[in-house]
Amino acid sequence: MQTDIDRTYTSLDQVILDPLFPAIDHRLRTGAHIDMDDIRSYEFLLQAEPLLQVFYEGYACRLANGQEGYFYLLSEGDLLGRRRLSGAEMLVGQVLALLRMDPAYLKKGGQIPVEQILSHLEMLLGRQRLVEVLAPRTRGRDAEMDNRKIREAVDKAINGLARLGFLTIDRASESVILAGNPKRPFASRCRLVRSNSSGDS
Repeated sequence: MQTDIDRTYTSLDQVILDPLFPAIDHRLRTGAHIDMDDIRSYEFLLQAEPLLQVFYEGYACRLANGQEGYFYLLSEGDLLGRRRLSGAEMLVGQVLALLRMDPAYLKKGGQIPVEQILSHLEMLLGRQRLVEVLAPRTRGRDAEMDNRKIREAVDKAINGLARLGFLTIDRASESVILAGNPKRPFASRCRLVRSNSSGDS
């Protein structure tokens, strides 16, 4: 069955039978944000939104269309659970939001080296606080081990943000590229995911 992003859906059956639906549904359920970087998925959601609202209500969820131009699934119950950004993901997200405003990175297409993320984290938090947050230990200190744990925590945070659709990872150059329009506030997207789970204990 061919998918036409300009088609009009008249029933929920048509939406669910569209070949695009399974992958998009899975991404939404795992907390991804879908914007115009993925134009086919974004157009699909634009056209199917009224019908999908009814569909997701059965799961105590709401298909939200953010003011900044992206779709995400907002869980309002416990059936699908709620995705909470980790502390490391929030820290990395905030650093990326700051770096994205730097003209030097805009000239590079928004490509940000992981080493630059690490150095900005240390600059913003200070070495001691960074170690306490990302490389906690109960006894003694080992600079080499601390550096390794910090890098592992940052890599894990980057992978988590990538799964949510906030960025893509260029492993060859050990850098990340933020998704969406460079003028779109990245930090606000992170806050949305965090607020989505603010009721969790």
